[in-house]
Amino acid sequence: MSDDIVVDQPPVLDIGALPTLEDYGYDGGRMAFRRFCARAFQPGGPRFLQGDGGALVVFRHADLRALAARPELSALAPNQLFPGLLGAEPLEEKPVGFAIADLIKNQLFGANGVLNATLRKVLLNQIGPKPTAARADAARQIAGRILDDIPLGEPVDLVERIAEPLIGLYWGGLIGMTDAEALGAATEARKMTPMLFLRPDADGIGQADAAAKAYRGLVEGAGQRALEAGGCPFVSDMARDLAAVDIADDLDHGGYVPKTVGAFLAGNLFDGFHTAALAAANTIRTLMDHPEVTDRLRAEPEKTAAAVSECLRLEPPVIHLNRVVSADLDYDGRTIPAGTRVTMMWGAANRDPDAFPNPDAFDLDRPQQGSTTFGGGAHICPGRFVAGLLARSLAESLIERRIEVQAAGDADDWIGNHAMCQLRRLPVILERRPG
Repeated sequence: MSDDIVVDQPPVLDIGALPTLEDYGYDGGRMAFRRFCARAFQPGGPRFLQGDGGALVVFRHADLRALAARPELSALAPNQLFPGLLGAEPLEEKPVGFAIADLIKNQLFGANGVLNATLRKVLLNQIGPKPTAARADAARQIAGRILDDIPLGEPVDLVERIAEPLIGLYWGGLIGMTDAEALGAATEARKMTPMLFLRPDADGIGQADAAAKAYRGLVEGAGQRALEAGGCPFVSDMARDLAAVDIADDLDHGGYVPKTVGAFLAGNLFDGFHTAALAAANTIRTLMDHPEVTDRLRAEPEKTAAAVSECLRLEPPVIHLNRVVSADLDYDGRTIPAGTRVTMMWGAANRDPDAFPNPDAFDLDRPQQGSTTFGGGAHICPGRFVAGLLARSLAESLIERRIEVQAAGDADDWIGNHAMCQLRRLPVILERRPG
């Protein structure tokens, strides 16, 4: 008789037997996202779903928070995101998509384990809560300067004329860009949007690839120029910390160590330019639907940060991000096999009624603990402090100037087929309130 102890293994989660995202009306973009939440969170709705290619779709708040904390759930490394594009031998003629891959490989979001923690610290030393809070006055000054240049009573696109310049000038000021360079980088970041489509086409990827090359030239060039000129602590301190990173590259799992501070800035500030602009635009778009909230903020300006959090809970920039299971993961009585792709629907968790009662209502006094607007776990977005600051600075500047924002056309021109809630444009008229 054997003394070996046989341990029962949990059954494998049968992802193929799950209902699909398509069954619940989701095919990308904000409008489909809203339909999905309305259906999926009905009483008796599913626990998990099946996505494209057999991916496991996680959308309930408790599951997202719990799985994000598991070390087996990894970010997609560069070679998993861009198979075949980042070979060891540099190609003389770069294929379409190479500029995107070569930029994004420098992002923290493609790193796991020790490298993720190390590069995250390099970033947070400059954009964490304390240094970001210290730049609050500068952010408000930029927002005020932009608003003061907008003609009252005339239609303007809030996305292109307000949100993108706000974000571009903020980052540009930190890394020594000229205003033209900063505004250009913001525009090129928007042109990279097709790379985030669920079903990208060849023309869209070609456009995004050209924009990635132009964007990188602007941001990386400015970063390197600032480092060489000196006198820019944001860049020089980041370069010093980056140079101290002694971890081997692992494009298949661990991630990649950027070789210059310019490349590190370009890779990581793409989300700073792109996603933060969405956060600012989505905040104002939500306040337009809730004028009573703006009225209350005029009397209680100290609640503006809470208002921004609630705006972004309702209209999150990011709907979902993809992860991969790096080793068999036992979760709640089932095994999720290694190699399984996992679609983390962070935006949906903010509309889970088990976590946020009456989730469709704007509640300025709602506790925001547990918000998943910027993800969670080891890979939570490090730029969340800046995104919140800039959205808040814009809202505060509008209130201080007694400016009301009114729709001047289609205020729901949301891009479909998209992993994000992104307005193509937001035509508005700014009017001064009497008083």
